[in-house]
Amino acid sequence: MKHKITILILIISNFSFGQTENHKEKFRQLEPDIWLGTWDKENSSKSIKVDTLSYDDIPKTIDFRGTVVEALKWTDSNGENILIQTVTGHFTWKDYDKDSSDYMLQDKSELYAYLFQKNNSNSDYKRKWRIYDYTECFGVDWFTGFTPKATTITDLNTDGVTEVTMPYVSICRGGMDPGTLKIIMYEGSTKYALRGSTMLMCESENPYGGEFAESENLKANPTFKNFLIKHWNRNKCEN
Repeated sequence: MKHKITILILIISNFSFGQTENHKEKFRQLEPDIWLGTWDKENSSKSIKVDTLSYDDIPKTIDFRGTVVEALKWTDSNGENILIQTVTGHFTWKDYDKDSSDYMLQDKSELYAYLFQKNNSNSDYKRKWRIYDYTECFGVDWFTGFTPKATTITDLNTDGVTEVTMPYVSICRGGMDPGTLKIIMYEGSTKYALRGSTMLMCESENPYGGEFAESENLKANPTFKNFLIKHWNRNKCEN
C-alpha cells in the first residue's frame, strides 16, 4: 500500500508541475543576471574605489526590475552607493488604436538604471533616482541596451559627490538608419544629458549620424559638458 501511495504522489507531482522537457530546459537556463561589463574603468576617476557586485551581493532589501547586466558599489560624501543596470529583453505589447479596443501586437524592450544610497542616518539603502527607457518597434532590427564598457563613475569637479554617466542605445529600423543614442549623467539628483543618434559607417569616407543635442543645464557647466562630448565621441559608432 505504501508503495502505491509513493507512486501516486510521484504521478501527481509530475502532473502538478506540468513541465514538458522544453519547459524544463528553459527553466534550467533562467538566470537573474547577464553580466555585460558596462563599467568603463579607464575613463572613471582613479581615486574612487569601485567594486563590482555579484547578484548574490546585492542587498535583498533593494527593489528593482529586469535582468541585471551590471552592479557597482562605491562610497562618496553622500555615503555608500549601489548602481544597478538592468534590461528586460524582448516581449510583445498591445498597441491600441486611439479610442478603440482594437490593437496590433508589437515588439518592446526596456532598460532601467537605479542608484541606491545608504548613509549614517539610514540603516537600509534608499533609491536616489531611476532611469527608465524603452523601444517599441515593429521592425527587423531592434534593440535596447547599455553600451558595453561605457558607464563611468567620476568626480570631475572634485566636490566629493560622484557623477554617474551611462550611454545607452535604442534601435528600431528596417534599413540603414542610425539608432537613438543617449548619454545620461547624474550628480546627486541633478540630471544632465546628451541625446542624438548613433553613427554608422564610421571608418568610411562618408559616415553619417552621430549628431546630438545637449540639455540646457550643461551650458552652465563646461566641465561636465566637455566630458560628455568626449564620451559621446568615444561611444557613438555602431560600426
